Amino acid sequence: MSEKTFPLSGLQAGSAAPLASRLAATSAPGAPETQAAPSGRIPVLDGLRGIAILLVMIFHFWHIGFTAGPALWERVYSNAANWGWAGVDLFFVLSGFLITGILYDSRQDEHYYRVFYARRTVRIFPLYYGFLVLFYIVTPFTLALLHRSQYSPVYDTVTAKLCAWTYTLNWLIGLKTMRAASVSVQHFWSLAIEEQFYLVWPFLVLTLSRRRLMGLCAGLIGFAFALRVALYHLQLPDAAYTWTFARVDSLAIGALLALAARHPEDWKTAGKWVARATLPALCGVVALMALLDLRPQFMSGQFVLQSLNYSLIGMFFGGCLALAVSAAKGSLAFRSLNSPFLKFFGKYSYCLYVAHQPLMILFVKAGIHTDRLTGVLGNKVLAVVVMNGLAFAVSIGIALLSWNLYEKQWLKLKELPFLHREAEA
Repeated sequence: MSEKTFPLSGLQAGSAAPLASRLAATSAPGAPETQAAPSGRIPVLDGLRGIAILLVMIFHFWHIGFTAGPALWERVYSNAANWGWAGVDLFFVLSGFLITGILYDSRQDEHYYRVFYARRTVRIFPLYYGFLVLFYIVTPFTLALLHRSQYSPVYDTVTAKLCAWTYTLNWLIGLKTMRAASVSVQHFWSLAIEEQFYLVWPFLVLTLSRRRLMGLCAGLIGFAFALRVALYHLQLPDAAYTWTFARVDSLAIGALLALAARHPEDWKTAGKWVARATLPALCGVVALMALLDLRPQFMSGQFVLQSLNYSLIGMFFGGCLALAVSAAKGSLAFRSLNSPFLKFFGKYSYCLYVAHQPLMILFVKAGIHTDRLTGVLGNKVLAVVVMNGLAFAVSIGIALLSWNLYEKQWLKLKELPFLHREAEA
């Protein structure tokens, strides 16, 4: 079956071949050439995933372990690190793009649901539930045996624990604020959103045509914005931040790009919008953040501004994803996103995400935070460097051990014949 090349980006259109394979195909003359790895992965997306986890880790290391002072450099550092929360939205855009692409390209598979859910389970559940067992069962039990129960990091109610075990922690946090769960598991709200997305999206992808799916994505983007406005108006800012329907727009933006990438004219249109909207979206985010910082209290119109901020962040990261996928081999963007540094963090991002926040809580309990380190080292800048260096080093060590001794063993189950997609057979 012949394929057409996208004149704008070099992406290839085809009805069944996975996107990664089409990205490796020869581009039209004058179009950027985008490469896929032999494994079928798109390398630049690993780089984007690396950026996302770095943003999130820097944010939490600052938020948990740093006490800001009046010095100019401290205010600059705090303002910069505070942007790291947006890394979660980059994860959402990536998930929407990759999962939708996988599902759309496997719609003709006989065992569509079985293969998708089994492979997602093998990748996600072992680490997630392994951590919950360690956090909720092993640690309190061990400390009780040592007569040190007062050091237990678990203060969650039965409801909070049940929500953590069932991937519904985001709904509880939305109703009762972040304080509804232990700090060590608060960041799992985003994993809950993604798991809920995985639960529903395969049915919609299989049921609806590509055009209808694209229309649904556009509708979800608008709906999420309107819902956030309503939730802010009701003074439920945590719900606007963590409820699935209020944050589905970033997932929908990624999904919309994946669907557009499977038709040359749609991708050409998407490319035009990306070129026109990505930089203005970033400028809008910067302007809104500055405006909201100037007026931190609820005011007339703030509900709309807060909600619009999330929308613009999703649009910006969607544009970054499209530009990354379209980047010519040898370009600065391609080489940067394919750097070993970013790809390393992208590869181990899942465990880094799960482990880094509880690790930072442990550090603080052990006195490894900027206040204590400043007293020991005599310099706050050095204290920040040491704290972040130790936090990153230990997080990386945990991720490497987890991958090689635990996660990779579970992933071997993907080699079982009944978990193969037809395109891989």
